[in-house]
Amino acid sequence: MSGVRFVFPKPRLATLLKMPGGLPVVEALERAQANLETIKPACREDLLALLDTAETAFAALRDDFDEAGMATLYAIAVRGIGTGALCGAPGVDKALTSLCDLLDFLLTGNRHDREAIGVHVQAWRLLMTVDLPQAGADSILAGLRKVTAKYARV
Repeated sequence: MSGVRFVFPKPRLATLLKMPGGLPVVEALERAQANLETIKPACREDLLALLDTAETAFAALRDDFDEAGMATLYAIAVRGIGTGALCGAPGVDKALTSLCDLLDFLLTGNRHDREAIGVHVQAWRLLMTVDLPQAGADSILAGLRKVTAKYARV
């Protein structure tokens, strides 16, 4: 008579995870921060290049409702969200989020406000190129939120 035998191997990963060792959390965070510092200049260059692309797209935006143009600007802006924090300009992430919200509200409402879009693109440039005190950056971001809120769905 043959018997069936079930074998359950012990997962190696579970064993490794239970073993003490590795870097202390503080040291791991310090190393991660050092690595982020090394890529900061490249992130800044990429975000500035993306801004140039956004300014070109904004310049091509028609004066009436331009669904394709606004969708292009949305695609550009959404690609930059998160990069601001990496390159030392966290306010840019908030400005880009506000721009995306504005474009979303305008597109879904079939509305157009070239000036509101333009102020967001200009704020992006300002937050990237001028060393503003925190109060100044906060004031700009508050203004952008007010502009976006004007078109928010009720």
